[in-house]
Amino acid sequence: MSRTPTRPSIAVVTCYRHPDYVRAASLRAALRESGMYGTVRVVKNRRTGVLRYAEVTGSLLRMLSNRPDAYLVTFRGYEILPVVLLLAGRRPVYYDEFINPVEWFVLEHGKFPEGSLRARLLRAVFRRLMLRSARVLTDTASHADHSAALMDVPRSHFSPVAVGTDEETFRPTVRTWRPDRLRVLYYGSMLPLHGLDVVLAAAESLAADPRVSFTFVGGGEDDAQRIAEAGSRGARVRHVSWVPYAELPALFAEHDLMLGGPFGATTQAQFVVTGKTYQFLACALPTVVGENLESDVFTDRSDALVVPLGDSAALADAVSWAADHTDELSRIGSRGRELYERLFSVHRIAIELRAALGAQHAADVEDARDHEQ
Repeated sequence: MSRTPTRPSIAVVTCYRHPDYVRAASLRAALRESGMYGTVRVVKNRRTGVLRYAEVTGSLLRMLSNRPDAYLVTFRGYEILPVVLLLAGRRPVYYDEFINPVEWFVLEHGKFPEGSLRARLLRAVFRRLMLRSARVLTDTASHADHSAALMDVPRSHFSPVAVGTDEETFRPTVRTWRPDRLRVLYYGSMLPLHGLDVVLAAAESLAADPRVSFTFVGGGEDDAQRIAEAGSRGARVRHVSWVPYAELPALFAEHDLMLGGPFGATTQAQFVVTGKTYQFLACALPTVVGENLESDVFTDRSDALVVPLGDSAALADAVSWAADHTDELSRIGSRGRELYERLFSVHRIAIELRAALGAQHAADVEDARDHEQ
């Protein structure tokens, strides 16, 4: 008797201090929109710290009597990935790498010196985990190229899937720009790739322009101190330690030009479109982005302002141009929103997921079902 085909189910597994981090949320939404799965089961932690690993592992164990047909492990998934691979058996596990741990710990932050035993061990372990996964998702094509070469894993094992954003929270609103002021917003965790020093140097160089002011949101005590020091040298800056997620659209509405970056000249900065850039574009706000291997989708002074990485003078020139052309900012923001809809929306991510998982997914699921008959 032939078996009636049914749409498979998938579990989206998140074990991270921010379980609804935008990357995980956008993948869940896109999987539902893709139509590939009859059921999308969300497994995520509610506890923080080390307890989250036990919590997610317990949830996965309870699913063994009714296991999904496939698993997707979202960022920051490399810690829970071995558990998921073990419990999945023959069922396909898709790993959303997003940030390569070797790139992060060895190349970007130098926590493990390059060539050291710890660095070699880290690479060997995660190379094995990546090869065990049915497919590895990355945020951009250049990141896939870099990770494949770094880990010596075939490039065909990777699929780039855009990050996107929370489209319920971040959407266009009606606003106007005044010719007598330009309020510039820079927010985030202020990691090296974001280039805080580059932005501060640009702010200092614009101290003589009374129209331009900068707001910095986020970071730690050291970042706050560096911002204060720039202010003591004449830059028009203010620092806010933290703004709740739900209040970000209101924060955006108080500013005229958004700094998406990245602006730091680091390894990771070469391959990314930042999460805040997606948010700003979705809100139809004029955004400054860093020129890297992914920035060719942007057209300078059309749908964004594009500046070289690590170049504070170029960033200052872009901000000064915006202050001189506030009448152009609405048009740039609108075209940025059009670009978002075309390349980065949840609908677009759903298409990319269908292409990434597609035929291989169907074959992997069928193979797992056959072996369990």
